[in-house]
Amino acid sequence: MLFQETRDFLAGLGLPKSDSFDLPTSGKTFPDGCHYRLEVPTVNSAEAAKALLETGEDYGVMINRIDETYGTFRHTTRELKEYVAICKDKGVELNLSVGPRATYDTSATRLSSQGVRIGYRLRGMEQVVRAAEEVLHIAELGCRGVLVYDEGLLWVLNEMRKAGKLPKNMHFKTSAHCGHGNPASFKVLEQLGADSINPVR
Repeated sequence: MLFQETRDFLAGLGLPKSDSFDLPTSGKTFPDGCHYRLEVPTVNSAEAAKALLETGEDYGVMINRIDETYGTFRHTTRELKEYVAICKDKGVELNLSVGPRATYDTSATRLSSQGVRIGYRLRGMEQVVRAAEEVLHIAELGCRGVLVYDEGLLWVLNEMRKAGKLPKNMHFKTSAHCGHGNPASFKVLEQLGADSINPVR
């Protein structure tokens, strides 16, 4: 195999030596023994969440988690409480998303051809402060899942969780908008506090 020395070094770091071109079957399961979960992204209103979960019940489809991706600061507290209540009633996990902030930023960078690479990442400490406050609000509402778009914010949130500022059972999921798509990047996100990762599409 080409580049064997590098592949062996990567394996020593706990990374795969290559992509799994043979597509092996994973033996890993969730804590209850199930092999997969059904998660539906971009469910961006409490009404949509209710309709989705009721339709899933009608068709006998178990939906395990939904992701709100509109951004919690664009919802009222009443709407967010409704989201949480619907998911709690149906026994479904909920991820609420931080922001978005880059799309509301005063910087014109996001609108440039280079700026599209920023995604929803935060610019400046004031955005970090506001995003952290947003996650504190999410926790106060009883939601324990947060969709995170910025690696620095992920680290801050994990430090807050370790310090007891956020609940220990708070779950941080990195968005595909972060742009990560390989095991080495996933290892870094895990070290920063990610509990689960959406790879780049």
